[in-house]
Amino acid sequence: MRVKGWSTANIIKKTTTRKIQMNGTRFDIIKKGSITTVPGFYAGSSHCGLKNSDEKLDITIIYIPDGSACSGVFTTNSFQAAPVVVDREILRKKGMVKAVVINSGIANACTGKQGMENAVNMQEIAGSTLGTARDEVMVASTGVIGKQLPMDKIEKGIRDCAQKMDPCGGEDAAAAILTTDLVKKNIAVSVPMEGGNSITIGGIAKGSGMIEPNMATMLAFVGTDAKVDKGVLQKVLEAANEESFNSISVDGCQSTNDTVLLMSNGKSGIEVKEKGKNYSYFFEGLLYVMKELARMIVLDGEGATKFIQIHVKGAPDYAQAKRAALKIANSNLFKTAIFGQDLNWGRINAALGSAGCQFDPENVDIYIDKIKIVEKGRGTDRGEKEASGLLEERDICFTIDLKNGNGCSTIWTSDLSFDYIKINALYHN
Repeated sequence: MRVKGWSTANIIKKTTTRKIQMNGTRFDIIKKGSITTVPGFYAGSSHCGLKNSDEKLDITIIYIPDGSACSGVFTTNSFQAAPVVVDREILRKKGMVKAVVINSGIANACTGKQGMENAVNMQEIAGSTLGTARDEVMVASTGVIGKQLPMDKIEKGIRDCAQKMDPCGGEDAAAAILTTDLVKKNIAVSVPMEGGNSITIGGIAKGSGMIEPNMATMLAFVGTDAKVDKGVLQKVLEAANEESFNSISVDGCQSTNDTVLLMSNGKSGIEVKEKGKNYSYFFEGLLYVMKELARMIVLDGEGATKFIQIHVKGAPDYAQAKRAALKIANSNLFKTAIFGQDLNWGRINAALGSAGCQFDPENVDIYIDKIKIVEKGRGTDRGEKEASGLLEERDICFTIDLKNGNGCSTIWTSDLSFDYIKINALYHN
C-alpha cells in the first residue's frame, strides 16, 4: 500500500475561496473540497469492471490510518442490503473504523446468504490489504438490486485502490460511488473554533433517484478532524440528518442501501463535547456540508429540470408541517405540473388535504416566491398571472401557510420529466 504525503495547511490556505455565515457561525468553503481535504483521510479509487464502461471508476476505499470514531444512519427499508447489516453490527459493537470500501454498479441487496458472505469477504480483503482488522472496515454498495458481486473483480479492485491512496483522492472517490448521477457531489469547509484554531469537515455523496427522506436516503460519507466521541457523534449526525438528507425527495422511493457515515479522527486535537460553543460551531459546519450535499442530490435528480423548495409554516407542530411538505413533494401530479410549467395550484391543495394534518382549508394561503397564488384556499387571478413566469426558472420556492400554529418544515424536491421515465425504464439494461 502506498500513501502519499501532504501539507494540509498549505492546501487549505491556497484553496479557500469564500466565507459563509450560518446561524452566526462563520466558516470557509474550501475549493474542490472533499472528504480527503480533512487531515488524516485518504482515498484510492479504481475501475474493476462493475460498470459497463471500461473507463468509469466503480470502487473506492476511504482510509483513515490512525482510526476514527464512527456514527451512522441507515435505511429503514425492510429489505436491507448486506452492507447495511454488516455496518450496523460494526457500529453496535465497536464504533471505531479505519476504512470504508464502497462499490457502485451492484447493490448487493436481496442476495441472501451469499450476499452476506460477499460483504464480509470485502471486509476481509480490505483488512488484509490495508493491514487492519476486519471489524474496522465498513462496506457500502450501490447499483442494481438482486445481483451477486463478482468477488474476483472486487478483490482486484480493492487491491488496486490500496495502491492509490492519496490525500487528494476525494474527488475520484466521489466519482467512483456514482450510478445514474450526472455530477460528482463533494464539499469541505474549515470551521473556526474556540481559541482561534479551526477544524475541517468534508464529505462526498451519491444520489439521483430512489430518494425518499426516511433515515439516510442515499450514500454519503463525511469526515472531520475534530475530536468527537461516538455518542456525541451519533447525536449530532442524527440532528443534522433530519434537516438535510431527511428533508429531500426526488421520487418518493426509498432504497435498500441508504447509508450516511460520519467519521471523526480527532487529528486537530480540538474536542467537541455535547455542550458549549465548539458543539454549536461543529454542528453548524456539519449541517452546512450535509445540506449542500443534499441540495446537490436534488439538483442532480434523474431527469430533473427544476429545483423546488416547499416550505410549510403555520402547522400545529414540526411533524405535521413536514408531513404536509412531503405529501406535496411526493405528488406526481404536482411534480409533472411543475415540469410542464403549469401553475396548477389545485394539485397542491389536493396533496395538502390528504396529508392528515390539522388545518382549516378556508384559511390556507400559498405563495410562489412572494406572490400569493392562493388566499383562504382559493386561487387569486392576479397572483396566477404574475407568478406564471416564475415557473420558467430553475429554482422555484413555494410557501404554504396553514395558519394553525408555529410548526414549520422545508423540503427540497425536483420535478418529474420525460427523462426520468427513460432512465428508470432502461436502468437494468
